[in-house]
Parts: sequence; structure tokens; C-alpha cells
Amino acid sequence: MTKLLIASRPDDTHAHFVKLAMEKYGHSVDILYPADFPSQLTHSLYIKNNKFSWQADGKDCELQQTDYDVVWYRRPLKPFIPNYIHPDDLYNVKKENNLFAQNLWRVIFPNTVWINPVNASINTNCKLLQLKIADNCQLKIPNTLISNDPTEIKFFIVANEAKVIYKTIHPMAWYEDNCLSLTYADDIAITDLPSDPILQVTPGIYQRKIPKDHELRITYMGDRYIAVKIDSQAHELAKADWRYAPTKQLSLEQVSLPKSIDQACREMMQKLGIVFGCFDFIVTPDGEYYFLEVNEQGQFLWIEDVNPDIKLLQPFIEFVTNINHSNKIIRPMHVALSDFNMQAQHCLKHAIENHINPPLYN
Repeated sequence: MTKLLIASRPDDTHAHFVKLAMEKYGHSVDILYPADFPSQLTHSLYIKNNKFSWQADGKDCELQQTDYDVVWYRRPLKPFIPNYIHPDDLYNVKKENNLFAQNLWRVIFPNTVWINPVNASINTNCKLLQLKIADNCQLKIPNTLISNDPTEIKFFIVANEAKVIYKTIHPMAWYEDNCLSLTYADDIAITDLPSDPILQVTPGIYQRKIPKDHELRITYMGDRYIAVKIDSQAHELAKADWRYAPTKQLSLEQVSLPKSIDQACREMMQKLGIVFGCFDFIVTPDGEYYFLEVNEQGQFLWIEDVNPDIKLLQPFIEFVTNINHSNKIIRPMHVALSDFNMQAQHCLKHAIENHINPPLYN
């Protein structure tokens, strides 16, 4: 039996699907919602006579230092500070709680396998470091400028014949007419740029636009990968970034990777220190592969939801249950995402209603 702890957010369906699937086949899973801290969740750490212990108490949560086999560090949110804090105290309260949380994740479960280790997770989420390491691993990347210099940005756009894609360094989200809006990669021209003062306070990533035949989403789970061809150019909304299109309208096909691309991705994961990651690539009409980014906690179950023939849930359960058993392969019975749809929706509703789920990136 594998004992798994998931640190996540209430609206993360991946955590609920994995918990349900693992529990059905006899494994033990606990979910911790870090944003509940401090108002709905308490942590206590004890250090005495060379002994260390930890416990957490909150809604649906009574955890103690125990021998978890695996911790899935699945998009945990920062502590959410309640609105009854006096404005003059808010800065210090946020700082104290955030530092406590950062310390906590670095000291609990030192001998447990993490997906992914905390420091590796932080490093991998640095897009500039990703691009540098990808280049070192001999992966092709688009000609790139990361800057807040209006002169350099304009020169880059002109030098690349106005064929430039703009990306934010961190995902941006806001509400417009009560609807959540998100930023994705998109074409940009000089006429799209804001005034120089605004441009200078908004550093961004500018890349040469690469012609696409299709895109790839490659999910690595340890030594195993599942590569999916996304026919983004067949959908008008998906041409610049497939995430603009409704996923159910995308055509997905499982494919194999060239050995050189597979080896480079594995080398990159090793340098980043991660055991799980979702890679995004462009494949040109000439068959060239261009690395875009790797998300160390990327969404992957949507692929099986769109195309049930491409299994993602079962391989992930096998990955989690085998990761701590190098000499013994432990495989669950057949697992399909559709087996848990209704239960997962119930768990999702319960979690959102009972736990803190900030509406925007926290």
C-alpha cells in the first residue's frame, strides 16, 4: 500500500481524481489545502531531544508526522490572510505566514519522495532558467528577448519582421464582466505596445514566431512519457496558443518522440531536479522541434477527458505507487478517468464549499 499526501487547492480536479482512484485500489491518500492556513488550518512543529514532529488540524484534516511514501506538491497556494487584519499589520502578517509556510515544506518529510521537490519546483517555475537550461540541453528554442527596455523590445520586433509572440513571465488573471480572463501567448506588433513608461514597468518574454505544423504536450512521469500531438492549426482559436480553444474541440493523437528529443527532455528534468513535468513543443512543417516551456505541475488529465483512448490517470497512479519501489512493480487494476467523474465532481464541490480557494493566483 502506498501512502500519499497531496498539497493542493480545492478546485484542483487532479487531486480529487487521483485520491479516488488510489483509494479504490487500497492505497491511502490525504489532501492538505495550504491556503486554509492560518484562519482554518493550524500547524504545530515540535523539536525536542533530537526528535521532530508535526501536526496539522483543520476542516477535513487531522494530520500528523507519519511515514508517507510520497508527497505530491500539487500547486499548493500561499497562506490566505483573512480580511479582519488591520491594514497597518497586513504586510508583517503576510510576511510571517509566508515565511512559515516556506519553512514548513522544507523540513517535513525529509526522507519522503516528492513530486516534485520544493526547491526543484521553485527553480522549474522560473521561465528564464528553463530557457537557459533547454538551450544547454541542445533543445531548439525560438529567438528570445526577455526585457522591460522599450527600445530593445521595439528593435526586437522590427528585427524579427513583426513575427513575434509575447508571453508573460507569470500567468496573469483578472475579472472582466464577472468572467475570469487569463493571459496566454499571443502575436504582438509595435502598434500593440503600451506607452514606454507602462512597457518599462511590465517586463515580458518576446519570442520569434515559429511556423507550426502542430504542437506537442509531453507528460513525463519518471522514466515514462506520454506525447500527444495537438492539431492546433486546424482550429482558428488555437493557432497562436492551443489553450485559447475549448479542449473538447481539439484533435489529440498519441505519438512517439525522436530519441534526441526524449533524451534532451530527460537531461533537462535531471538538471532541474524534477521527476514529473509537462513539456510544450512546436513542431514545424519541416519537422523541427522547438521547446516552449515545461510546467512541473502541468494539467494532464484533460487529455484523457478529450480522448479516452489516451490513458493518463492509470499511468500516473502506476508512477506514484511504483516510485518508492525500485525492485518491485506494483500496478493497480484498470483505471479510467470516466470511472470517477461523478465522485470527483462531488468531492470538488465539497472542497470548494469548505476550504479557502482564492479566486485569483495567490
